[in-house]
Amino acid sequence: MIIGFINLLALLLSLSFLHGFIFRFLHKKQHVEKVLSGIVFGGICVVGMFSPIEFSPGVIFDPRPVVLSISGLFGGPIVAIIAAVIAGGYRLFLGGGGIYVGVTGIIASVCMGLGYRHCVQKGWAKINVWQLLLFGLLVHLVVILIFTQLPAAVVAGVMSTIAIPLVLTFTPATALLGMLLKDVENRLKTEHALRESELKLSHHLHNTPLAAITWDRNFYVTQWNKIAEEIFGYSAEEAIGEHATDLILKADSKAAAEAGQVFAALWEKKGGERSNNDNVTKDGRTINCEWYNTPILDDDGKLIAIASLCDDVTVRKQSELIIWQQAHYDSLTGLANRKMANDKLEQAIKVADRSNKSIAFLFLDLDLFKHINDTQGHDFGDMLLVEVSKRLRSYFREIDTLARFGGDEFVIIVGGLDSPDQVDLIASDLVKKMAEPFKVGQETVHISTSVGITIYPQDASDPVEILRHADQAMYAAKNNGGNRFQYFTPWMQQSAVSRMALISDLRIALPENQFQLYYQPIVDLINGDVYKAEALLRWNHPDRGLIGPAEFIPIAEETKLILGIGDWVFHEASRQAARWRASFRPNFQISINTSPVQYKNDALSAENWLEHLKTLELLGDAIAVEITEGILVESGASVDKILFDFRDANIQVSIDNFGTGYSS
Repeated sequence: MIIGFINLLALLLSLSFLHGFIFRFLHKKQHVEKVLSGIVFGGICVVGMFSPIEFSPGVIFDPRPVVLSISGLFGGPIVAIIAAVIAGGYRLFLGGGGIYVGVTGIIASVCMGLGYRHCVQKGWAKINVWQLLLFGLLVHLVVILIFTQLPAAVVAGVMSTIAIPLVLTFTPATALLGMLLKDVENRLKTEHALRESELKLSHHLHNTPLAAITWDRNFYVTQWNKIAEEIFGYSAEEAIGEHATDLILKADSKAAAEAGQVFAALWEKKGGERSNNDNVTKDGRTINCEWYNTPILDDDGKLIAIASLCDDVTVRKQSELIIWQQAHYDSLTGLANRKMANDKLEQAIKVADRSNKSIAFLFLDLDLFKHINDTQGHDFGDMLLVEVSKRLRSYFREIDTLARFGGDEFVIIVGGLDSPDQVDLIASDLVKKMAEPFKVGQETVHISTSVGITIYPQDASDPVEILRHADQAMYAAKNNGGNRFQYFTPWMQQSAVSRMALISDLRIALPENQFQLYYQPIVDLINGDVYKAEALLRWNHPDRGLIGPAEFIPIAEETKLILGIGDWVFHEASRQAARWRASFRPNFQISINTSPVQYKNDALSAENWLEHLKTLELLGDAIAVEITEGILVESGASVDKILFDFRDANIQVSIDNFGTGYSS
């Protein structure tokens, strides 16, 4: 009997091996696998019946219940039926008195195995040692119960000699076989899953739009996809097994040191998942790459390798640099632009605050640059601006900020000043330097510059105030004749505030009827007659009283408010002329002043003025229009048309202040 049990154990081990072999190689061909598994389970039963424990002629005990019940549990219906047919057929072939009991035991074992399988699938049971032992016990109790159908003498002998050893041996044998097969299947499923995962990973690595590289702990390449070949120039055969410093990093480079830090961080699980490095290609080019690194851990959580995805961002970085330069630098001169200058000014303020030093903010404007643009052309003006920027670069330090704000305006930020007195020498030398002739193409150009200066923190507390005060100082220098520098003073701010208030009030002066015309009579010295008057415009300000034209006319011209005011003067003077012609003198004439601004860009409509005279039934000789000699010198076709329209309507045109302009 002991030899029989040893044979049983050998059969069970053989079964587990064969089942694992079939599962490993035929896992994807399920129908073939099931048929072969059924044949193996049935064959093992047949082999077991070759050397059974024979109690009496025709009454045998063998491992059929163990094998067939397990075939139903692990193989399912197809495997179990095939095994049962083979085992049952061979049992019928053997014959004997226990033939029907044996076949019934085969059927019962298969059914119990399938029943256990159904319970597992429904979640009512699990496959573990204790439940397998219980299952084996039930199977063999049922088999013994079936054996009770034999003659009483045989049953008594079985119960007294074999039943208990059978249960004690085949029950754990069932559990043992079940655990062996479960372990084999689990291991093989894990291997298949791992293999499929590796295949999927390999597929993804070779089809990802990024370079996919894996490294071992020592920074040697273990995988290298096609995109990596395209980016770095090395084939997979050339790259695999090579060290990073032999492929994409220079051993003594900053990038190699940074890569080492990244890998060290990954070893220590302290980051390093993303990095940016300059790498080297096979042909020696330097490219900029973004890396996405993933640590690969073993079952114990130890890092064994690193999977990296790499994107060549060289072109993108170059584009970003170009965009950044366009956003921060002047395209013509290469100097910083307004945005960059503001950023630099904020940084300089922080440094000055920490070091308790001063900043000089110099605002430059080229004198008469517009005249050069108008006479020589904008291309020539641009060439001059380039030469100006070169001269500024040669004069100031590299640590100073030079910027072009637009047009002919430049800014210099000079930091680290111990005393504002240092600025005097800088500014005076700058004005002299800019007055030296410029060579532009074949031309020699003489210009000068007006410089406004603000000192931080003495004159202003923030960038906006610094710029505003420097701008005011620059205009003060320009209004004083140019070719000079001017420091900001509080009076300039007060003047600017007053001027802005005056502009605001001037905008509502016409709608609120605050303008008045006073008439200065023109007397004939021979006979004392008054046949003409000059209209004098005054602004009756609600708070300041009468304001003379010298104070508000320049502002009105600058803001183009003079256009509406000029029309009002003409209409009001025309009405007054009509009244005086009707009541005083039929040939009375009123003279009005006009501004050069009215004659630019078709702002003045002679047709509207003449239509107004017709409405008043007033002849053109009732009005005389005074112009400056500059209008005649600088006139174009549109100005000529207006003057001809005046002439044709008998409106007298006279030149005011002759001898003070071009004729002087």
